[in-house]
Amino acid sequence: MKWRCEHCGKPHERNDPPCDNCGHSEFEKAVVPLAPEAEDEEATKTYAWICTECGNDHPKHTPPCDRCGNPTLERRALSYDEDEIVEEMLEDSSGRTPSADVSYLEVIDAKLALLFLAVAALVAYLALGFLGVVQIPGISPAPPVPGNATAADGLALEDVESAYVEELNAQRESEGYANLTSDGDVVSAATYVNQQVVRAEYGDENLTIERSAVDDRLGDRCADGYTPATFSFDPERAGDTPDTERELARRLVATRTGTSSFEEESEGLVGVDVHAGPDGVLYVTQIVC
Repeated sequence: MKWRCEHCGKPHERNDPPCDNCGHSEFEKAVVPLAPEAEDEEATKTYAWICTECGNDHPKHTPPCDRCGNPTLERRALSYDEDEIVEEMLEDSSGRTPSADVSYLEVIDAKLALLFLAVAALVAYLALGFLGVVQIPGISPAPPVPGNATAADGLALEDVESAYVEELNAQRESEGYANLTSDGDVVSAATYVNQQVVRAEYGDENLTIERSAVDDRLGDRCADGYTPATFSFDPERAGDTPDTERELARRLVATRTGTSSFEEESEGLVGVDVHAGPDGVLYVTQIVC
């Protein structure tokens, strides 16, 4: 370490006073000044090697340029515009750049709002489906059945259905077959089939009868199989209008005379549904098993 004279400041290689310049007898250690510290901004700069032709940046000086093959790379300090970076991050898919004042929290809140709106719209749609305002398969209730399920020309269709079974049994008995017993589950299945037929006739032509819906209504009543039959009867075209439920039932049974579904000895249960269409045509569905 170098020494210097305390009086005149002349440097000396060794601590061997007196000073050969002024004769002073005291030396002190010389202090080597350090280089000034780099400015904070300079110290935090990031550098890259930039191609002078295409502007491609490289982390190291490794010519030629890996993009265009130019052999000249120039060392440059990289600078970042924080506002520009924020704008790029907030830029939406449509290319519209939001205001720089928009915060990340506001962006998240906007997305949550859109999510809530979508959920609300879905709930509203399902609610309309449950109410029958819009038709959603598997959710919406079935549309109303056109016509009348209870009466036709002043005749109670429920009484017509009961008389129908009695007339059917009278015909079977005369031919040596056992009587059929009306069953609630089989009646429910016949009603479903008949109403679907009427809906298709006066509304949706593409409406179908779901086998699973029939089976669900039958339960285990017809485990060995069942025989459905559907037909229509137009009193106006027939040229007469029966005055009583019994007369109408007799006419309906006669319409189906001779079909196998009336004569199977193994059949023991029956379900019948009669429905009047908007134009007065009667639709009948019977299921026996």
